[in-house]
Amino acid sequence: MNRPQLHITGPDELPAPRIDDDSLAILNEAIDSLCKLRTPYWLGDSGARLHTLASLIAQADHLLADAVHEARDQQFNWAEIGQLLNLTAATAARRYRKRT
Repeated sequence: MNRPQLHITGPDELPAPRIDDDSLAILNEAIDSLCKLRTPYWLGDSGARLHTLASLIAQADHLLADAVHEARDQQFNWAEIGQLLNLTAATAARRYRKRT
């Protein structure tokens, strides 16, 4: 995959995605909540956790494509979208142009 390295953004740059404790806490809460809805006795079941995480990733991927489409409608260019996704402009366009 062709990804630029993460760096501190300047005044005219958009932030790249971050992995941090806040994201982890929210994601763990979402995993737990969805597991409880789908499998009431899931506690300790790594298969249920794996399936739930894969479901959330698939849902997020679907939402991401919609968000890119909305950003393009709001005149974001591929370089800006690439910065937000930590992708090059060319990779972002190639990946999402067909979906938008």
